[in-house]
Parts: sequence; structure tokens; C-alpha cells
Amino acid sequence: MPVEAGAAEDQPSAELLRLLSDLIAIPSISAVSNLPVIDYIEAYLAGHGVESCRLPNAAGDKASLLATIGPADRPGLALSAHTDVVPVEGQGWSTPPFAATIRDGRLYGRGSSDMKGFLATVLAAVPDFVRRATVRPVHLCFSYDEEVGCAGAPDLVAATAALPVPPALCLVGEPSSLKVARAHKGKFANRLVVTGKGGHSALPHRAANAVAAAAKIVVGLEAIGASLRTITDAAFEPPYTTVHVGSLHGGGALNLVPDRAVLEYEVRTIPGADAAGIRARIDALVAEVRAELIAQAPEAGIAVEPISAYPGLDTPADLPAAAKLAWLLGSNAAPITLAYGTEAGLYDEAGIPTLVCGPGDIARAHKADEWIGLDELASAERLMRRLALTLGDAPTDALF
Repeated sequence: MPVEAGAAEDQPSAELLRLLSDLIAIPSISAVSNLPVIDYIEAYLAGHGVESCRLPNAAGDKASLLATIGPADRPGLALSAHTDVVPVEGQGWSTPPFAATIRDGRLYGRGSSDMKGFLATVLAAVPDFVRRATVRPVHLCFSYDEEVGCAGAPDLVAATAALPVPPALCLVGEPSSLKVARAHKGKFANRLVVTGKGGHSALPHRAANAVAAAAKIVVGLEAIGASLRTITDAAFEPPYTTVHVGSLHGGGALNLVPDRAVLEYEVRTIPGADAAGIRARIDALVAEVRAELIAQAPEAGIAVEPISAYPGLDTPADLPAAAKLAWLLGSNAAPITLAYGTEAGLYDEAGIPTLVCGPGDIARAHKADEWIGLDELASAERLMRRLALTLGDAPTDALF
């Protein structure tokens, strides 16, 4: 791991830097198997006497990992992280993306902020957890395919909720600049593949224009989105549910009636929004446009392909653990809300009180030269040590 002089004074441990360097060196992008990183974590845990359980996907090429340290018959703390990262193709990196590079108090590498920095911090704390988790356990919950819509988390969340005693609190370590977050919007996203009937543009009445049909859906989606702005929650920016069309492609030549178009849209819902009702309105819109297309050409149609979906997080602001977690961080700030989604909503939906708090900044994620501050890693490491102490404290001094 190349290191340049002049690093920040507030330093993480050498073990944490080693772990993070090793994790970054494993290119666990969502498009490939994450088993190499799972192998690494599994072996590391075993080296500290910690057994873990794999939860493979149907194809067997990916897996989540669940491990418990301490008394499994008591309520404990779950620490959640995803093992996948986004691709680097087409990005102008000034450092090797899959090699940790330290420069000017920052550690560069894909996943450093999102979220191998937190993952490495948790692993570095395992020896502390083994020593300290005598009164309450800590559960390590590591998923796959979070970056493609939280696709790999449901089985892991279900297994965590089905433990002999479910966790009393889940902490998802997504990059929040180590601020305690209690809520974020939910999301669902779909791809619509519109099939029309091609023809010459001089005879459009003999064809069925797929692009025109897709455009009608776009206009309808915009109208639905506008109607949702009357229901607001000031804790979010923007303070309402949003409907967004991200792409629309179709057609090849001006003198041809296009026979195919593809559009992608997403809906981000504030807590309490009627997501099922919004889906129903969109389904009705698509069905109406589909019927119009088929009336022009029986072979026409619209296929709906799900892209991603996850629930929002809406943990009460007065959850005692939120204030205690902030206190462990040396802050008395109220919990914040997040503009991005996480797996936290799935744990919350499963009945496990959940907060989000991790080192790094989401604004650095998914970009070239992704980095995390050494001071951020050091602060996260201190938090883990303090969390470890709470696992052996008397109930009145516990985090939950």
C-alpha cells in the first residue's frame, strides 16, 4: 500500500489500514462474484475464533455472511455492511482504484467510503468484540448486491430477524460523515420496454409509434409526480415523494416509425407515503397506453421490468439509542435524515430498530478517486471500541 509522508495526526491503527487495503484490493463489483471477499472475511473471523454462516444466492456465485459474537440468547447489536462496490470503467482515476493509496491524510480506493471503510473498521474491532461481548452479543451482517438495489439483503435480513433473540438495534454503516441518521426515503424503479409496429413515416396510420407511446407515459409520470408534492415531510430534501424519468431511448431514423422504445423511471417515497397506491396509478397509466398501442397493432405491447425496490427508513427521532450513539461519538446533535437509500429500511421493516452511521461521505462515493479521511477512520475505530464496551456494561449503561 503506497504511503506518502504528511498524513494526518489522528491515525487509525495499522491493523485497520491493513484490512482496508486488503478489502479494496478485492474488486467486488456487483457484476461479478463477491465470494473472494466473503472468503477473506470468513477466514479472518475464523482466525479470531468466530464462526460465520454463509447465505448463498440461487446461483451460488454470491453470498452474504452472518456471524454472532457473544451470548446469542440475549438481545444485541447488529452491524450491517455491504461487500459490493460500483464499477470504475470510464472514470479518470489518478490512483489505482483497487489498491489503497494514502496521500495527504486520505486513503484512496474504490469502496473506501462506500463502504469498505466501515467494513474494515468492524473487522478491526473483532478482537475487542470477542473480549467484551459478555452481556450482549454483536451480530455481523455482510450482504452482497446492495449497489444494484439492495438485491442481496432480504435473505440476510430475514436470517438476522430469525435469530434466537433478534437484535435490539441495527447499525448500518453507510457513509454519513459519522452523523447518526434515522430516516431515508424508500424507492422503486422499473424499466418499460415499449414494442410498437414499424413503418414508413409517410404512412404513420399503418404503424404504431413506440416512442410516442413512451412519451405519453413520461407525461403521465410527470403528472403523477406533481400531484404528490402536496404531501410533505420537512425532514427531507425535497420534502415530498418524487417521480423521476431517468432515460428514454427509441427510434433510429426520422423517416421510420419507431417500433421500440425503452424508458426507465424511479419513485422515491417519503415515510408514510402510499407506495402501493402510487404503483397502482402508474400501472393504470401503463395499461391505458398499452391498450392504445394494441388497438393500432395487435402485436404491440409494453413489458415492465423491475430494476430495484427497497423500503424507506423511519426510525423515531426520540429512539434512546440514537442519543446514546451520538454521545458515544461526542455529539449531542439530533439524528439527521438521508437523501440516499440503504439496506436500513429492510431491517426496520423486519422489526429491528435501525440507525445509519458510518465514516466517509456519500458525495465521494461512485466517483473517480473515491477516498476516506484517516481521521474519519480513526474516529470510527474509537466508536467501535466504545460500542464494544457497551456489550459488557450493566443494562443501565448499555446502548439499547
